[in-house]
Amino acid sequence: MPVREAVIALDREGWVVIEPHRGAFVVGLDENSTRDHYELMGRVYGFGARRAAERAAPERITELGNLHRRIQDTADPGEFSQLNMEFLHRLILLAGSRRISATVRLMAVSIVPGNFFAEVPDAMRIHKKGLRAIIRALKANDGETAEQEFIKMLQQEAEKVVALLISRGIIERSETS
Repeated sequence: MPVREAVIALDREGWVVIEPHRGAFVVGLDENSTRDHYELMGRVYGFGARRAAERAAPERITELGNLHRRIQDTADPGEFSQLNMEFLHRLILLAGSRRISATVRLMAVSIVPGNFFAEVPDAMRIHKKGLRAIIRALKANDGETAEQEFIKMLQQEAEKVVALLISRGIIERSETS
């Protein structure tokens, strides 16, 4: 039963497809799915940022800003990754919604094995720049801008992930790109 439940969960998450009377088959990565994955994450985290801007007490945003400064100060991918996870976790808590938290848990799957910020060229620079815009918007209680900046940041990171996966031969460049 545990294996069957795991396969059903993977089917719901889009990683496998179940064909009745044939079995379960792994769904391969492609450019569109990769880009969509990151844009969806940007939209979910962006929506969380919008709600945090609307709902969080100013002192909580200030605390998030302090954590943001630590992120900006590090050049170590391991430390950056850990601080970023803490930042995202706190941000989603500030959104004050169990529904957003549950959706983030479903989406928080990395396509890139290992430390994302060590593996994906230029990802730390893109992320630092994006977080600067996001924290400015949060401090200004501008949820709409925070949301749009999250989407933009993750779309830029998606392009870097696509390039990395193509360079490693994991996906092929689509003809529409």
